[in-house]
Amino acid sequence: MKVTTVDMFGDVPGRGSQLDVIIPEGPCDGAVVREIAARARIAVADESALVTWRSRERRAFSSRIFASDGETSLGTHSVAGVAACLVGRGLLPMGDVERIAPDGRARVRTDGRAVSIRFEGSLIHGTLPHVPRDLGVPSGAGRAGERELLVGCGVGRSLTLWRVDQDPRSLPPPDAGRMRDLGLTDLTAFRWDEASREVVARVFAPGFGIPEDRGCLPAAASLGAAALRLTSGGAEPLTIRQVTARGTESVFLCEGSVRDGVARLRITSRVWVATTDTPWGTGTGRSRG
Repeated sequence: MKVTTVDMFGDVPGRGSQLDVIIPEGPCDGAVVREIAARARIAVADESALVTWRSRERRAFSSRIFASDGETSLGTHSVAGVAACLVGRGLLPMGDVERIAPDGRARVRTDGRAVSIRFEGSLIHGTLPHVPRDLGVPSGAGRAGERELLVGCGVGRSLTLWRVDQDPRSLPPPDAGRMRDLGLTDLTAFRWDEASREVVARVFAPGFGIPEDRGCLPAAASLGAAALRLTSGGAEPLTIRQVTARGTESVFLCEGSVRDGVARLRITSRVWVATTDTPWGTGTGRSRG
């Protein structure tokens, strides 16, 4: 087995979110799966994806996803990287491909270099019974002259959003322990500039095993839906920049609409598939810090 690293969503390689894709030559037994899970806990990549099945004829694949705290059932984050890797290696045809999982299917369009995925469904939007200081963030760090509120927003499922006036990179991270006690898995601080139709956001997801997320498709969809609710009009696409304190930046293009409680969005971004593989068992485990 070999590991292919996919750099997802950055405007240049090394700026986005990394995914390790493992494509086995045959069936993986329990020992191999446990080794992959152990490796994911210390890997540089945000997640590791084990391809368990693929079919060129059906334009589909299945995968198991591992993060720093173990296996996760959430595959939307990684589907773009796995699809681009399989298409780029000629294992799946270009165009629309699907990830098939026990909890449903996710379709992505890719030529191995760019990815595009649709988010369509009921818009979830509502104020949450918490304020930023409940999460260890200093009072007054968000919007001047307004009561600071946390909002749940998303397409199909919601993420926790916090609108701020300043660059989110200047904000302190929330307290993961307090978030866990309140039952919150994630917090996204975002600044919306209507003149440039641009969102700048910082995503914390300790409940998903990612203290600070470098690039996330569901987060981009949630931010796109929130921004479309705030805009006064115009059909031009939105740009969503997901940044971190470490200097990474993922860039997404959001097209679509939010009308009558229904969101219809298409999120597009770049991916960079490594041209050489890392042999399985060589040391790529090191700190994410």
